[in-house]
Amino acid sequence: MEKGRVLLLSAGAMFALAVVSILSLEAQGVGEAQANAATRADMVTIDTMKSFGKLDLPAVTFLHDKHTLALKTGEKDCKTCHVEKDGLVVAKFKRDKDTTQAEVKAVYHKGCIGCHKDMAAKGQKTGPQDGACRSCHDAKPKVVSAKLEGGLTNALHFRHTSTKEIPSALKDEATGELRKDNCDRCHHEFNKDTKKTFYAKGKEGTCRACHAEKATKESRSMSQAAHDSCVNCHRTLALKGVKETGPTACAGCHGKEAQDKTAAKNKEAVAKAGEDVRLIRRAGQPDLTLISIEKPAEGVKPQAMSPVAFNHKLHEKNLDTCRSCHHKETVACSKCHTVAGSKEGGFVQLEKAMHLAGSKKSCVGCHNASKAEAKCAGCHDQLKARTKPASAACKKCHIQGALKIAAEPGQMPAYWSMKPEEKAAAAGELLKGRADKADIFNTEDIPEKVVIKSLVNEFEASEMPHRKIVLKLAENMKDSKMSGVFHADPGTLCQACHHNSQAGAKKPPKCVNCHGKPFDDKQPNRPGLKAAYHGQCMSCHKAMALKKPLNTDCVGCHKEKKK
Repeated sequence: MEKGRVLLLSAGAMFALAVVSILSLEAQGVGEAQANAATRADMVTIDTMKSFGKLDLPAVTFLHDKHTLALKTGEKDCKTCHVEKDGLVVAKFKRDKDTTQAEVKAVYHKGCIGCHKDMAAKGQKTGPQDGACRSCHDAKPKVVSAKLEGGLTNALHFRHTSTKEIPSALKDEATGELRKDNCDRCHHEFNKDTKKTFYAKGKEGTCRACHAEKATKESRSMSQAAHDSCVNCHRTLALKGVKETGPTACAGCHGKEAQDKTAAKNKEAVAKAGEDVRLIRRAGQPDLTLISIEKPAEGVKPQAMSPVAFNHKLHEKNLDTCRSCHHKETVACSKCHTVAGSKEGGFVQLEKAMHLAGSKKSCVGCHNASKAEAKCAGCHDQLKARTKPASAACKKCHIQGALKIAAEPGQMPAYWSMKPEEKAAAAGELLKGRADKADIFNTEDIPEKVVIKSLVNEFEASEMPHRKIVLKLAENMKDSKMSGVFHADPGTLCQACHHNSQAGAKKPPKCVNCHGKPFDDKQPNRPGLKAAYHGQCMSCHKAMALKKPLNTDCVGCHKEKKK
């Protein structure tokens, strides 16, 4: 009889999603989860008993927000399903720790089926009861998880550190008053002797530096740690009557609708904060720095490449999280990614770590991701086939400057000997001479129209609104400092179409100078004039997702020739 009962809830990292306060004033996400029964953000796979051995029945698909909504209707709260310990709701179902296989199974069956029986006795609509095993243990559930990855972005982190609703729990030693910063509310170190956590001012690190994907003997999994801390904090604030608190429903963090709303609030908060505010207040971290190699091993000659002046503050606001660049810890890239490569850095050399085009964490890879956006892709999608960037592009980051840094005879300046404040000052000096605003030629120097007559035998000549296109492309990048750095030369924008013209030339050569009419079979890598026009224009329209004219709409560009 015991084996035939229903296994409904699980513990551990996955079940951490289940900690929800039905008293939360923020109901965002619950409505979203209820809107579509086929895809839900609150779907939790319950396979707790795996830790005791092979499952007798398929894992259970549990819809958490659906259950909390039902509890709310019955004027019940989290403590209906969860116990409290030290004032906090425990993620596990009706217990604070696992015991034996039989005891854990009994907890689930007694709690879940018992609740269903009580509701049925009152004539209320409820879930499966004793004997209806396959109603929950379904190998092919009728719902699909639409849960998106949640996380604390830089902007959302700023909203937490700047709010007055989450004050510090520690007093300042000098004044005796509560600290102005509230970092202690989340950040902590683990004391292996006392087995307790404590706050270490100035050593605030990332959560993932200790909390890995899976739990260890010394720390919870990242998922469980986040839900234990975040959801309990949101719940506590809601119980205190705080009007605007974070979500406590699954879909409130993991649903697309809720994430879009949060992103809009984040953007508003950052804009209101102003340009001078740092989103992540990490002790000792400068706004500017130099990215350079560490001191090479004895006998190894350092590479003579100029350092990169890096604006950390600017990148912090234009990227979602520190993890966009860093891995587990926010340490200098060169600490793990050395010139020769090291075990700590997965033997990925510093040069590769910065320039891997396909890596989301490298400088070049991240820039490529930005260039893939529709407003930029019209040009860059055609340029990405180039295997090696022009040398001028390298100097946009590796700024050639006259830094007076001591060096050993025959070697590059010893940037590794500089203090953080010295690197910050040097980076500031180098960046003073770098333009960060995109430029184009004067409007009158840009032809208003370009008439293409290569297909007049089939269609009328095509009139391309050349100036309008150039001005639109310039508008697309006006708010991007990255675009400004790489498009400071007024002729750069022209290079995507006029790819073989001299840089900065106001009057590029005609397409027919290189692309023959008809196609020259002696130069198979060079398309004919007709193919060149269509390949350039149609590829651009497709990459930029233009609806008018479509890249397949012939008469959208050419009027049919009257016969």
